[in-house]
Amino acid sequence: MKNRRVFAFSMAVLWGIVFANALNDVTIGICMGLLMGMAFGLFDHSNDAENDKGA
Repeated sequence: MKNRRVFAFSMAVLWGIVFANALNDVTIGICMGLLMGMAFGLFDHSNDAENDKGA
């Protein structure tokens, strides 16, 4: 669980930097980075976290 969150956070930071440089707008870069982080599972649901504890 912890490794997935670290991976998702690092992907959010990476894509935030990439989009901020590509679009020349920091605000849009941060927003797009958060969206990419959500796509990689940055904000998990609580019931998913409970299921991972048993595994």
